[in-house]
Amino acid sequence: MEYALFYAEGDDPVAYVPAADDIGDWVDDLQARGASEYGERLRPEQDATTVRMRGGQLLVTDGPFTESKESIGGFDIIDVADLDEAIEIASRHPAAAFGRVEVRPFVQWPGADPAERVVPAGFAELGSSGRRYLMLVIAEQRAERAVIGDIGDGEAAPTDDGVSDDPDAWVDEMDARGARLFGEVLHGPADATFVRRREGEVLVSDGPFAEAKEWIAGFDLLEVRDLAEAVEVASKHPMARGGTLELRPLWPFDVHDDHVARDEREAAERGIRVEPSAAEALDTVVGAGR
Repeated sequence: MEYALFYAEGDDPVAYVPAADDIGDWVDDLQARGASEYGERLRPEQDATTVRMRGGQLLVTDGPFTESKESIGGFDIIDVADLDEAIEIASRHPAAAFGRVEVRPFVQWPGADPAERVVPAGFAELGSSGRRYLMLVIAEQRAERAVIGDIGDGEAAPTDDGVSDDPDAWVDEMDARGARLFGEVLHGPADATFVRRREGEVLVSDGPFAEAKEWIAGFDLLEVRDLAEAVEVASKHPMARGGTLELRPLWPFDVHDDHVARDEREAAERGIRVEPSAAEALDTVVGAGR
């Protein structure tokens, strides 16, 4: 069974100690068990960009969808026997010791091939030909249907800007142009599990990251030319009209690196935005008539 693991600071963070970071050992173990599909670290929250469509107007802003401490710092997609194994794996991730890990199951669609996986086979070994962003699909409670979509044969109604409300149409278009690498819908917040490790004890609780009306309903990995194209891709997603799309650039690193030295190298990049501004991206999209 496949699960997404999201890493965040949480509401009781402990200071991160680079010298105690054993992420390399965690990754090696996960791969040896055959449980790892794909995972990445994300640029800090100041490099997030949110995209919404309201009344036919494209709204793009700097920053994450929430101002709480729940901004996601990275993710993994794992394939394990059951939730117990997913929790055990999550509990040993370094983030569980200074933040917390959210374990989320993917939706199992009726009629889907049980052998099919979220991440295409061999994807982790493929090189990148563009800039990659994790696009988080953020639902509001009143907009849940727009995220999950209709899985029947009915035709989705067009929106007021002429774009279909059918998420499958967006998937087909972005797959065809090579902008979407993979993605899937997640079970709702009621099926989320928190995992933390404090003073040697594993603490497990139920519920989503943030006690708010917004929650992560799914995600897609995009490969595009730049932030402007990522914004244009996100603006066409049905949830842009009823929720929010958050674009987070990946922040690759060597899991076997000296994490003390890495943390020192990256200190200057924390707290500042290195992505183009949302205004610049929006101007490019509008100027290109996308």
